[in-house]
Amino acid sequence: MTSVLEHLVSGYSKLVQWSDTRSRYFPFMGSPLPIITVLSLYFWYIFDYGPKVMKNAPAKDITNVMKTYNLLQIFFNFIGITWGVILWNDTKLLCTPITENILVFPHYMYFLLKAVDLIDTVFFVLRKRFDQITFLHVYHHVIMLVGSWVTCNYFPGGQLYFLGFINSFVHAVMYLYYYLSLVDPSYKKSIWWKKHLTQLQIAQHCTVFVTFLIPLLNPECSYPKWILMSYLPACALMIYLFTDFYVNAYVKKKPPKAVQ
Repeated sequence: MTSVLEHLVSGYSKLVQWSDTRSRYFPFMGSPLPIITVLSLYFWYIFDYGPKVMKNAPAKDITNVMKTYNLLQIFFNFIGITWGVILWNDTKLLCTPITENILVFPHYMYFLLKAVDLIDTVFFVLRKRFDQITFLHVYHHVIMLVGSWVTCNYFPGGQLYFLGFINSFVHAVMYLYYYLSLVDPSYKKSIWWKKHLTQLQIAQHCTVFVTFLIPLLNPECSYPKWILMSYLPACALMIYLFTDFYVNAYVKKKPPKAVQ
């Protein structure tokens, strides 16, 4: 038992020591314990505690809270877009190595946005929209949060700029749709909005896939190949899941459960 504990402590110390000194001291960075805690509470609430509490309770009317939340998401994702435009000339699609210090803080802010995105699922629980807590929804939120934490903690900046820039734009549009649907419920019935929003999300993941593939095939690119190789299958799965959702919702004419 002592040996096992020693190995655990040693492994934990190495995880902290391996973190990038530029991002190590930001909140939630350095140690993996904060992010593990956040995800543990997330899973516990959406799959256990939340459904139990809401089972016999009426759905919560949190329209005003959601309006504020969506406006804040639009605002902060717009900041992400602005950062992307400012940093455009400092990046290259062929290869953006981890040498640009200016990319570290935007990368961290992007991670915080992915953490805030988890609130989407909490809203589903409070509104008793349990059918919208799909594998696609949960996988999308979790993989984006974990991926942004790992890269920001150990390899901040670099090629992941393209993912953050593109994703910020898509999320700004997505939360605009969510806000408009709260202001005017007729938007919820608009297949045009939902259909093209899903198309935009598919295009997003296809584009991001290419931004990972190009530096992977570039032998002169110093960005860690293993990160690109780990992101590619995750991105391919996202393309498949969103395409499958699109086909079932709009090609086979089945009512969609949720748009991420």
